[in-house]
Amino acid sequence: MKRQLKIIILTLISVIMMGFAISVLNFVNLGTDPFTYMNLSIANHFDISFGNWQVFLNILMFIPVIFFDRRQIGIGTIFNMVLVGYSVEVFTYLWNMLSIEHFFDIMAVRILAMIPALILFIFSAAVYMSANLGTAPYDALPFILAGKFHRLPFKYIRFLWDCLAILIGFFISGKVGIVTIAMALFMGQTVAFVK
Repeated sequence: MKRQLKIIILTLISVIMMGFAISVLNFVNLGTDPFTYMNLSIANHFDISFGNWQVFLNILMFIPVIFFDRRQIGIGTIFNMVLVGYSVEVFTYLWNMLSIEHFFDIMAVRILAMIPALILFIFSAAVYMSANLGTAPYDALPFILAGKFHRLPFKYIRFLWDCLAILIGFFISGKVGIVTIAMALFMGQTVAFVK
């Protein structure tokens, strides 16, 4: 029981740390993961809360997961659906209070901030996924598709899935960062390795 509680707490912390890392990547302004990039593009374009939009879209994507693969659902699913977006908003609010945006005018500072933020995001995502307490709907749907299309390896399905998110974000915002493209290229392999 204590071990399970520790895993739940670790999963909760890892999801919040994903939000922290994304908030830093937003200030770096070289891109985020494809799903966040798409959601930020939509939220900014329609002037709505990023956290609210992310929860809304997660709920919509959660419906097919319920019907096609309930094994992907757990408390980690709920943590991710709700807490990543709102954590980004809370940390962004704190950064704005500290008025740190002018530090990111210097490219060297942006790169120095980007590297640990990326490492933290990938590490936090790996911890959250390896806990086996459920998968976010965005991450679960490629696994479901991979189960339907056996001939196509998961990493390619995940890559195409991320590309779709990037295309939607690009269509709305008209710009895409190098980090977003890099994550689309390597996230599928990372997720497959961790899973």
